[in-house]
Amino acid sequence: MGDDPCPCDSATDGQADEPESTSDRWIPETPVLEAPLPSDVRAALGRLLGEEAIETLAEWCTEIRRRTGGGPIAVDDLCHTGEETAHRGETDGKRYYFRCFYDAVILSALAETPVAIRTESPGGAVIEARAVGTTELTVTPETAVFSVGVDETVALPPDDGPSHSTIYAAVCPYVRAFPDLEAYERWATTVPAATVAMPLAGATELAAELVA
Repeated sequence: MGDDPCPCDSATDGQADEPESTSDRWIPETPVLEAPLPSDVRAALGRLLGEEAIETLAEWCTEIRRRTGGGPIAVDDLCHTGEETAHRGETDGKRYYFRCFYDAVILSALAETPVAIRTESPGGAVIEARAVGTTELTVTPETAVFSVGVDETVALPPDDGPSHSTIYAAVCPYVRAFPDLEAYERWATTVPAATVAMPLAGATELAAELVA
């Protein structure tokens, strides 16, 4: 978001027919905002903010909004870049490139017209979506999922809390889209982060909470 650094990592991914898993790394149900996060994700998110464990994505959104002045995220807060990246959103004839793929989803919650989203998984697979506000998201492939995570090695913040750039560096590389659940699961074993995945088709639920 903004001009702060928002690095992205890369790794390998694979293919699967159905987004099904018995792993606690998968949140298939809705609302995803209220689903309990895996214990290591809860602990790592809490450590990043210098708080107790963050239990749900709804709680995470509340903390992020508190650190942006208590208000919703705006277009200018997104992780824009002047260079072409693998993560972009296009609306009303204007194309935005982002350092983090999920900012294109948030853009759809802020834009008055539909947003065409294109991103690439860590292994290079193309994922596309068309979003209309926070109520409609059509995804290709339909099996696509996305991850939320945080660097497990992140240090405790100073007394006044973590900087925006620290939060972006710890989280943005692990908020990624994948063509299917198996792709995510393979990637998750290669990164030094606590992560969890959920259907990309439900991604606007999280965006709606951030901009409400």
